[in-house]
Amino acid sequence: LSFPDDVMEEAARIPETISTEEIEKRKDCREILTFTIDPVDAKDFDDALSIRKLRNGVYEIGVHIADVSHYVQPESLLDEEGYKRATSVYLPDRVNPMLPEHISNVLCSLRPHEDKLTYAAIFQVNSKAEVKQYWLGKTVIHSNHRFTYEEVQQIIEQKEGTYSEEILLLNTLAQKLRKQRFAKGAINFSSQEVRFQLDEKGKPIGIIVKESKEAHQLIEEFMLLANKTVAENVSKIKVNKKELPFPYRIHDQPDEQKLSPFIEFAKRYGHRFDISSPEKIAESFNQMLTEVKGKPEQHVLEQLGIRTMAKAVYSTENIGHYGLGFPFYCHFTSPIRRYPDVMVHRVLDSVLEGKPAVDKKMEEKCKHCSERERAAMEAERSGNKYKQVEFMSERLGEVYEG
Repeated sequence: LSFPDDVMEEAARIPETISTEEIEKRKDCREILTFTIDPVDAKDFDDALSIRKLRNGVYEIGVHIADVSHYVQPESLLDEEGYKRATSVYLPDRVNPMLPEHISNVLCSLRPHEDKLTYAAIFQVNSKAEVKQYWLGKTVIHSNHRFTYEEVQQIIEQKEGTYSEEILLLNTLAQKLRKQRFAKGAINFSSQEVRFQLDEKGKPIGIIVKESKEAHQLIEEFMLLANKTVAENVSKIKVNKKELPFPYRIHDQPDEQKLSPFIEFAKRYGHRFDISSPEKIAESFNQMLTEVKGKPEQHVLEQLGIRTMAKAVYSTENIGHYGLGFPFYCHFTSPIRRYPDVMVHRVLDSVLEGKPAVDKKMEEKCKHCSERERAAMEAERSGNKYKQVEFMSERLGEVYEG
């Protein structure tokens, strides 16, 4: 759980002030309305949204991401340690961060009312949520407000509150983007997450069910848009007629052996699957997920459905992302807690500077990051199971309805 002393020392030496010359190299977005939306207990704010109205019914929406690669330089001790961990691990009672807290919660975190260095995808979008043009590059921002998901959800439902006009507009656009995505073959999985309320000793005293509501979808859709746009942009770059090594986030179509027992199980609840093509399978999944909403078997079918899917991984061999229905996808939006996003920023940087960097070890790095992600996921699952058992151990002998 701790970082080596030399890494901590290196982190402590990074200056907190932003130089004027650094600001001059960037697009200055400090005057544009910008805010973050995160879980109530989050400290590392990776992403912020900015919005302003241009003329002729076009909006400019900026997705600004903490510029970790500005602070974490290749071959530094920090970089080596971050790569080794490759991801933050979120256990029920603690976070084991990828980078020391000084970086993840102070320097890079997009805290309100502070100037911050960011990497952005800025979109011009019309009222139909069509992207008319986009710009990728480095920005400097000044967040006006830190929202929690709950606060934003309340604004969406009650149609009033701080910056409600902008939030409602972003929400309308996000819901349109979402609809377009499902129309193009994305699968509409939304599963419940269970979190434990812990007392000061870490003992579980209650359970919170986290559901994905429109506030979460608002952030999700703009992050997906940014991730997809960066991947599409880099995919066009060739060096000596070869594609640039890049950490795509890929997701394979379902494997038939895993799919058939699930189809049998879903049949018992009256769901039919058309498996004539990957597109038809996705349609069948969506059909089932719509029909099952609010029924007692909803959660078991959602959970099993997700487990039937292939696991998304990082790779330089792009096969597209089946679950999202995107031909090009990458992770660009969470560099504080995921190393592949840092790699994406560095490749994008080299491309925007006109000197595309060819990293011969990219595939090896992708494999390492996928493997660490898997390990983190297993640790998180085990941590949850442990707390479940601890929670139920107080209730031995009690009878419940299953």
